Amino acid sequence: MSRKVCCLVSLLVVGALMLIAGFVLLGLYNTIIHNQIKQEINLKEGGDIYNNWVEPPVPIYFQIYVFNLENPEEFKNGGKPRVTQRGPYTYREHRKKGKIDYHVNDTVSYNEVRWFQFVQEMSVGSDEDNMTTINIPLVAIADIISKEYPVIKELVELLLDWANESLIMDVSVKGILWGYEEPMIKKIKDLARTFGFALNISDQFGLFSGQNHTDDGRYTIFTGIVDEPRFGVIDRWNGLRNLSYWTTDQCNMINGTDGTIFPPFIDKSDVLYIFSTDICRSIYVTYDRDVTLKDIPMYRFVAPRSVFEIKNNSANKGFCTPPDNCLPDGLLNAENCKSGAPVVFSQPNFLDAEESVIKSVDGIKPIREDHQTYIDLDPNTGAALNVAKRLQVNILIQNVSFITSTEKLHKMYFPILWLNESAAITDKLADDFKKSVLTPMKILQGVEYGLIALGGFIAILALLLLFFLKGKKETELVDIPDENTKLLKD
Repeated sequence: MSRKVCCLVSLLVVGALMLIAGFVLLGLYNTIIHNQIKQEINLKEGGDIYNNWVEPPVPIYFQIYVFNLENPEEFKNGGKPRVTQRGPYTYREHRKKGKIDYHVNDTVSYNEVRWFQFVQEMSVGSDEDNMTTINIPLVAIADIISKEYPVIKELVELLLDWANESLIMDVSVKGILWGYEEPMIKKIKDLARTFGFALNISDQFGLFSGQNHTDDGRYTIFTGIVDEPRFGVIDRWNGLRNLSYWTTDQCNMINGTDGTIFPPFIDKSDVLYIFSTDICRSIYVTYDRDVTLKDIPMYRFVAPRSVFEIKNNSANKGFCTPPDNCLPDGLLNAENCKSGAPVVFSQPNFLDAEESVIKSVDGIKPIREDHQTYIDLDPNTGAALNVAKRLQVNILIQNVSFITSTEKLHKMYFPILWLNESAAITDKLADDFKKSVLTPMKILQGVEYGLIALGGFIAILALLLLFFLKGKKETELVDIPDENTKLLKD
């Protein structure tokens, strides 16, 4: 074998080995990525994931849109309410976890304190702006007394008439959210106490009263150190694995994570469960579409219509409370978890609610892109990089026999406000994420395809040169005439 042939054979072997190595790496790509992410995505104390979990570096905004009642007199006389949406009134939301305790079963317990600061430059006005809305304390007290303490309702009626308590009131945005003093509540509580009843109602009323500079309970979640697929999954909340607000075991289940972290390796077919203390239940989100933010490809998961359906979703029958009281599709009766107040949750502008609910209020315009809850996830790490949780708070309004100002009302669900609690990865954090996650993956893919391409090129080139040399050698072996060769045959 000539030296040239030996070199070409060696080159062919090198190319073949590079091809094999490239295809092997390609086959092992998911395993390599999985193992690397598995080492990183957990709540090991002191790690980057842990530090970001304790105190999120991403700015969180809590935006409020209030429905201002434009025709209060017409509404009190039985007309359809007409509302205009005013907002956003924006608060910067801060979160920090404390009382962190690790357990031997791969779980960690904590409390997370939240506090809010008003951001004037991101708002349409001051949170001292007054809004015309329903007198929620009056409606709440009337509902509770009519159901639980009917013996004192005549006295309450006299007290309310004496105080000239109205169904409609003007109150600041801050008051609606964080609370305001309502003297009538104290008087009614004192009255109930003289009859031996204890009304479980705070003297200061606000939809989010008691939720500023406080936590929403003690969570115990899986760390993912031992069992990576359960990373972030809630084991217990306030020591419980099940709630008691609803009428079936399935609806009382505490499922999934808290919605801020998810296990890695998200598939488009996955159904991701989230437990929300705001609405006192677990929900789920499903894949909607691919999205890109700051050059990071993600999967968008949204809360589908079926989450809020009752008529066509038997799994949700347990949200009928009591069992024979099923609200229209798109609504959730939260009375049991909101101290008996007739609070009803929905998506903003009654998105996905029954048409009759939407048409019961003038000025309601549901738009899916603006009003749907979504979570944008990196499918490899499960990191939630762009999130918007959207929720509307409504009050059940109806004729209450002992409240004079309600005598002309029809039963309806009056929208008070809706909120958009959102967080999106910053430019700096996006760059850090790309450097630590996406760039190494691209480099590995580049090495794989580079080995395959270069190995294939070298192997093909070596083969072509070998065929060329073989053809040349065969040509040289053909008889070449010399001076002794006869030119003509005998």
